[in-house]
Amino acid sequence: MNDRGMKTMIFTLAIVAFFIGMDSLVVSPLIPDIAKATATPIEKGGWLITSYALFYGLTAPLFGPISDKIGRKQMIVTGMFIFSVGTFCTGLTQDFTTVLIFRALTGLSGAMVMPSVFALIGDNVPYKMRGMAMGMIMGAMVGSTVLGVPIGAFLTSIGSWQWTFYGIGILSLLVTLITLGSLPKTPATNQIPVSAPVAMASAIKTAFTNQSIFFALLSTFLWTIGLQGMFSYIGVYYKENFDYSVEKVGIVIFLAGVGSIIGNVIGGKLSDKIGKKAVVSIAAVIAAIGVISFSLLTENVAPAIIVHVLWSASIGLGQSSLTALISELSPKIRGTVMALNSSAMYIGMMFASAGASWLLVGEKTFLAIGILCAIASFLVLPIVHYCIKEETATTLNGK
Repeated sequence: MNDRGMKTMIFTLAIVAFFIGMDSLVVSPLIPDIAKATATPIEKGGWLITSYALFYGLTAPLFGPISDKIGRKQMIVTGMFIFSVGTFCTGLTQDFTTVLIFRALTGLSGAMVMPSVFALIGDNVPYKMRGMAMGMIMGAMVGSTVLGVPIGAFLTSIGSWQWTFYGIGILSLLVTLITLGSLPKTPATNQIPVSAPVAMASAIKTAFTNQSIFFALLSTFLWTIGLQGMFSYIGVYYKENFDYSVEKVGIVIFLAGVGSIIGNVIGGKLSDKIGKKAVVSIAAVIAAIGVISFSLLTENVAPAIIVHVLWSASIGLGQSSLTALISELSPKIRGTVMALNSSAMYIGMMFASAGASWLLVGEKTFLAIGILCAIASFLVLPIVHYCIKEETATTLNGK
């Protein structure tokens, strides 16, 4: 693939990642409004994130091996179509159970798309540029908070929360058509001459017998808890502590999203220079300190926002480097590995949102959530440093 084709591919995949990220994060500031409209206790609003994350986490391991066998483009296009339909339909009802069902469907479609996006980057981008490419993709996912989440909050303020899902659904369908026309054809990468179920089981077993992959998945699980435990209830945090409206929360998330994008881009480039493990380790320490500090700042809003932005930047700094590191661990079944990684990410999201909900229902403070997130973030440091064996550039040359 020439440089122009590679840039087009990365740009297209970044757009796809933007919309997938937007749909998974847009619910957070809308929880108070959705809970009110559906006559649901606000403490249960986290299930809107949990249902998405649960079905993403459960189904991603199934789609990774399929991606290895049928090709990345086919999986991405199919997943984006289902994603657009599921998101649009989320806004068609005010029944909480039905909303949860469509959130689950969009979670499943996200599981079809994102592992193949990361695997396609690994298949086509040279090793020396892979950190930068992963940084752009992760930056686009987080960048959806900069534009998508505040826009969603704005649409809710002038109309209703349903408008947000209508808009994302329609635009996602257009992105599906763009993806169909612009992505290169992708051949299968794992030609196992057995039935699909056996091939899936074999590929997943191979991934889990690699110690580095196992600990890499554990790192992703913990890293996600470190972020999502607090972020799942970020709207509730600003509402209860500072009486912030949905619009104001959207502005704060905009600022935090800018910080996270900067962190992702810097982290991706820095990982190509000083090493992915080093960047993840630095980010883990900063993230742990940041989330604890943020949870304590419940009296003055200005310091809380500043620390929120810095904490988000540290999360982005480590995320792109960790994803790039994982994409290199087993090139032959990269689709499977990235699917398992996405599964670990969204199962972590599920545990984080459910855990935060349990703490709040149990009348615990946000400090309890901050401690949970800080421990999870800090544990990534020793795991990445001591338990994951990173392949060398020579080994991965051309992979």
